[in-house]
Amino acid sequence: MTSQDSKIIYVESCPICGDGLCRIRICISNQKVTGFILCDECEAMWTDPLMQERVPTNVDETDPQCPSCSQSIWGKNMHWANIGEICLLGWFDHVQMVDE
Repeated sequence: MTSQDSKIIYVESCPICGDGLCRIRICISNQKVTGFILCDECEAMWTDPLMQERVPTNVDETDPQCPSCSQSIWGKNMHWANIGEICLLGWFDHVQMVDE
């Protein structure tokens, strides 16, 4: 395990609930990699690292869906982003890291 593996990567504290960290979630669907910001507490979502494009709440709040592919954000094609993926998205300048 590298020192990066023991870090939580996030953009900022959640402006909606105030309790969670807004982290980058990766979606790999149809051989395309996309990212979105997700609060790890209240599951509020944004499509950009500046958190200006908030995703409307799903009708079924028990199974939030990816804004890109409409699959469950907790499905097999989703995971928390690592540093390499964040760099590929061009979002590295927007993240902070804290020890787990």
